[in-house]
Amino acid sequence: MKKRIKLDGIWGFEHKNKKTEIKVPSNWYLQGFDISGKAVYSRDFEIKKEKGKFYFINFTGVDYFCDVFINGKKAGSHEGYFQKFRFEITGLIKNGKNTIKAVVNSPLESKEIWPDKKILIKGIFNHHDARPGSWNKNFGQDKNTGGIWNSVFVSAADEIEILNVKITPLLKDDGVWNLQSEVLIYNHGIETVEGDLRCRMMPETFKGRENVFKKAAVIKKGLNSIVMYRDLESPRLWWSHDHGRPDLYRFRYELKASNGIRDVFEDTAGIREFKKGNDNCWYLNGRRIFIKGSNIIPTQWLSEYTPEKIKKDAALIKAANMNMIRIHAHVNREELYRELDRQGIMVWQDFALQWGYETTDAFMENAASQLKDMINMNYNRASIVIWCCHNEPFVNEKQLDPVLYRAAVSEDPVRYIEQASDFSQHPYQGWYYDDNFSNSASTFDTAEKAFLLTEYGAQALPCLSTMKKMFEPDELWPPDWEKWEYRDFQYKTTLDIAEVKMGNSIEEFIFNSQKYQADLISEQTETFRMRKYKKTGGLLHFMFCECWPSITWAVVDYYRKPKAGYEALRRAVQPVYPGYRLMTKKVSAGDILGFGILWKLLFVINDTHKELKNVRASVRLKDQRNRVYFERSAVIGKIEPDSSSFPFDSGAAFDSFDGDKFGIPRDARPGTHRMEITLAGKDGKKLGSNRYEFEVLPAVKRMKDQYHEDY
Repeated sequence: MKKRIKLDGIWGFEHKNKKTEIKVPSNWYLQGFDISGKAVYSRDFEIKKEKGKFYFINFTGVDYFCDVFINGKKAGSHEGYFQKFRFEITGLIKNGKNTIKAVVNSPLESKEIWPDKKILIKGIFNHHDARPGSWNKNFGQDKNTGGIWNSVFVSAADEIEILNVKITPLLKDDGVWNLQSEVLIYNHGIETVEGDLRCRMMPETFKGRENVFKKAAVIKKGLNSIVMYRDLESPRLWWSHDHGRPDLYRFRYELKASNGIRDVFEDTAGIREFKKGNDNCWYLNGRRIFIKGSNIIPTQWLSEYTPEKIKKDAALIKAANMNMIRIHAHVNREELYRELDRQGIMVWQDFALQWGYETTDAFMENAASQLKDMINMNYNRASIVIWCCHNEPFVNEKQLDPVLYRAAVSEDPVRYIEQASDFSQHPYQGWYYDDNFSNSASTFDTAEKAFLLTEYGAQALPCLSTMKKMFEPDELWPPDWEKWEYRDFQYKTTLDIAEVKMGNSIEEFIFNSQKYQADLISEQTETFRMRKYKKTGGLLHFMFCECWPSITWAVVDYYRKPKAGYEALRRAVQPVYPGYRLMTKKVSAGDILGFGILWKLLFVINDTHKELKNVRASVRLKDQRNRVYFERSAVIGKIEPDSSSFPFDSGAAFDSFDGDKFGIPRDARPGTHRMEITLAGKDGKKLGSNRYEFEVLPAVKRMKDQYHEDY
């Protein structure tokens, strides 16, 4: 059995011959050390060695290079920021007091190779347009993420220990679920021993019976892989929260060797299958589903992402009706994935590659090795349904990514693997391109090619209180553009392409910016959802939250205050979504709205797998003072499950109404008016709601128009 001595706490810290102290775990920037390069950590610990035990020094997160010394002798070296790693120190430690020294190096990459020929595998942590300094060549590596950011401990193990178990559920062609367990056992001794391996499969999130299965094992010197198979009788499945319960099992693997040694390994996992069908659609446990979500970079410094913050983010994601989140171009901490398991939120997991890297043999070997580390560390997380090898590989897509894809498949032949999330999946009309989104043929071509869109959206300023935390008064208004751009604000796209109006104050600029983002999210998400299963199988908006105090595409700021875009996204991905095809957003008082075809232009997207009957649709028009001047309702006889339809276009029965024109009164006050649509069940319970804004102009005297008369 394994024993641990925790080494978290205060360590000695030395950088450029300056000695002080630092808290472990923590990224050094968060402890007030804004440095890049090498730093030396040190501390003492005491131990009483036991005969027959093997001792290891364990690190659960160090950014980026790490050389470890015990009592002045080197224990080992490691490269990477997200992996857990350990070195055996049995022969290096002594009874009583021992000294550990860790030389951590998180360097700047030289301007000769950064940004297009990078060698550090850190993804968004050393190159991204949402991090400190954005992608500026002089500032884009600021506020370094280095340090011992996760826990450190010494562990003791017996001669034989279970290192890991990879749990793989499989839905067989005969409809029976099979469970494969690959148990990795290490024999530190010199002799082959026999043993009995038992798995206890226990309900974790529900009440039920325990399932036990056993296997005899022959354990040779070194690393052993023992594979166990078990057919399961009607297991409880893991579902995304919008389709069912995310049920989990606790697996306890117990090893009893013939020499009397025992060891135990425990983990949770879910029984689920996620795959892409022959129709290009996504299926969870055999059920076709539409993916709806966003991208997340929750923090720039992983040590500050506490369990409390993780739970808050998961709750915000779930409340926004999203069933998937893309962990964008980095590997996050274990606690996040376990919380997403529990909450039933699927994960598209990127490897930590962002844009350009070198393509030497050495780099490809290193990247492939670290990619396998990512997969093995998180293999049992039910929430992770897609691995992706690279984000926007515009430099070396053809040289590097096929190698990584092959490495990923060799490590996980079951999950869906995307070779890269490239620009064909990132339609940024309305932000980087000034096309009219609704009429852009190139946008629809992009959507059809990608089928799963993994980025789209626009920037928005955070609320005033957050802006005041980021800028001094003379930087805030009028804007100090250099300071703003350092915090990721994009001047050209905001003012020249999107044409967001600054207004006469910072308050007006914030309002206009957030409204533009919210309107764009609403329009684009609705457009993609209307093409459900025909041209689009899912969408992942960019992005959910800011990873530091900044101005980005996020709909929730760094302090987790939602922008207007959060509500727009929540509304746009409702499970039951009512919509209306407004023909124009500007009408004059006295005009017919939407050509006067009230019910023919109403559509409903139903992502649930329930048939909805006798649904009452209500439409109201309100003026800028929130006064209702038009209100009608009709009953939709039936809405098919998992569908997108214009229910009244097919002759569905609905209540009659008095036939008044669907228009704007001639005496309506000019300004911003609103259409509100609500769907309610037979019991009156609201199923979904939506709203659209349009501009009413002053009435104009003119001859009667036959077009208006017809409608």
